[in-house]
Amino acid sequence: MTRAILILTVILGLTACDDAEAPVSRAKAAPPPTPMSVAKAPAPPSGPGAVTPAVPSAELQEAASVSQLQPMPQLNAKVYSVSGGDPAVNGLVTYLALFAGSADGWRSYPLGDYAEWRVVEATAGRIVLAVRQDTAGPDGNILRRSRHVHVGFAWNDGAPPDAVTVNTTS
Repeated sequence: MTRAILILTVILGLTACDDAEAPVSRAKAAPPPTPMSVAKAPAPPSGPGAVTPAVPSAELQEAASVSQLQPMPQLNAKVYSVSGGDPAVNGLVTYLALFAGSADGWRSYPLGDYAEWRVVEATAGRIVLAVRQDTAGPDGNILRRSRHVHVGFAWNDGAPPDAVTVNTTS
């Protein structure tokens, strides 16, 4: 009898020592790779390149200077900046442009010179920019000032206005 109890105890002890299987959790599926995440060498050109001469257009000179653009197609408007001025202090000469139609193109209104800007509100007749302007301090250091620029405009029978209102708040 003691021998049977001993064997039963050994059997129970051995079964208790078996590796218990951990609960299986499903691994989360990885998102499919995007073209930019697939690392492979670019394909070589398939033949000689096309010779493309420079375009001798004065308008494209200014277009090449555009350094920031925020299109607002629902308003037929865009805010853009051209590089100019001192690049260390307020190098973004910024404009609002309203589309006058295919015959007249865009009508641009100067908004100011900023170190940086972003559109924070865009509704019919009103655009608000958050801007940062830098100025030179009395000891030569750069002083940064953040403000909001409120631009108001009203269309005249489908045509852009002759002028817009520009108000600045702190």
